[in-house]
Amino acid sequence: MALPTEAANQLRTCVNEYGFVVPLIDAYVVQPSGDKYRFYEGREYDVFWQTVQELDVPVYLHPSFPSLDKVFTPGELYSQEGSAAASAGLATAGWDWRSRTGLSFLRLCTGGVFDRFPKLQIVLGHMGEMVPWVAISAVWDLDAMRMVLAVTDVKRFMYAVDYPLGSNVEGKTFMEGLRKSKLVSEKEFRGIAYENSKTSLRLK
Repeated sequence: MALPTEAANQLRTCVNEYGFVVPLIDAYVVQPSGDKYRFYEGREYDVFWQTVQELDVPVYLHPSFPSLDKVFTPGELYSQEGSAAASAGLATAGWDWRSRTGLSFLRLCTGGVFDRFPKLQIVLGHMGEMVPWVAISAVWDLDAMRMVLAVTDVKRFMYAVDYPLGSNVEGKTFMEGLRKSKLVSEKEFRGIAYENSKTSLRLK
């Protein structure tokens, strides 16, 4: 994604020649200097989003690693004295992955990308990366599910396990619990389990 035109060409190849149904991209590019992040709402990325819209595929916006200097250098945002594990946790799955991926999506909104490309569809995992428009992605928590259901159309949910980090066994247990919880109707449950994905990704 550091090179928008090349990314657009690669996307076209992946979809047309290899049958990709939902391309996955990092939520941002970490500049070589390690001290700046590049997001995708700028006009230089219009060539990429135009290609996405022409191909009529959703794009999965996925968390990416921050610069390691920002994680382990004393005084930096996530560096925690005496605990490299805590620093790494805050900089990845504990906080930064979610918050910065959600930020990347919100920048697409506020940067006018959806105005310029109104058919664009973005998929967010991990219960929406703090933005409820979501694939479940290994967040096996019915309380979180209840909260997101309260503010999100159930047709916007897709079952996902966050492979290889998530477990199919845990996912099955979660879905069984969701069905028993009565948070959703049987029709809505089937939508979350597979129908929404079939529709959005045009699966047969």
